[in-house]
Amino acid sequence: MKKVTIISGGASGLGFELASGMLKAGKSVIILGRDGEKLKTAASKLRDLYHNCDIETFRCNIGTECEVKKLGDHLVSRQLVTEYLFNNAGMGLFVKADSLTSAMIDRVFEANLKGMILLTTEILRMTPQEEELTIANIMSTSALIGRAEETIYCAAKFGARGFTEALRAELKGTKRNIIAVYPGGMRTDFWKMPGVERNLSTFMDPAIVAEKIVNAVLLSDKTLVTDITINRR
Repeated sequence: MKKVTIISGGASGLGFELASGMLKAGKSVIILGRDGEKLKTAASKLRDLYHNCDIETFRCNIGTECEVKKLGDHLVSRQLVTEYLFNNAGMGLFVKADSLTSAMIDRVFEANLKGMILLTTEILRMTPQEEELTIANIMSTSALIGRAEETIYCAAKFGARGFTEALRAELKGTKRNIIAVYPGGMRTDFWKMPGVERNLSTFMDPAIVAEKIVNAVLLSDKTLVTDITINRR
């Protein structure tokens, strides 16, 4: 069976840089996302950077169970086994608490929490127990501290943190390594949303953040890495 790295939200931002880092390390990578054209564009850029690299795209809304199941079927049909899973997909919402709606809550929880759980569950189910599997859950420093006008976003990220810590406890003693990653603000399209204007000049370069994450994840084969917090100076 061929070993692969799966990265959700891999078409841009930190996900793209994570894919770049894993390809540079010689890994076979599958990037996931909702937009097939963006995935193709990202894969083309990565092939230009790393000639003869092994990069594949798979269009998948990880918040939809049937689409995640299709990914699982794809892995089985291709005899692919996941070596590294980066749960990176997510979205922000920055509004006052008295303007929240049910649709907003559903959208943010699906992107930041439900999708992580569904994808992790499917990969755990598909990966043979004797195979080593490292799961890196990319969250945010908003999973560590509450922030004004980020109530639902923080709630989803706190939930992701709880899921991650409980998963680590459940899988202790197995060949499953669970890494929690808490990055601070980065210069990505994450901030391109209606009504949000941020000065990103002091925010981190996602390529540098990805390099630190990839190095720590690859080192986890030899050392125990559990939690990574990456902040700007």
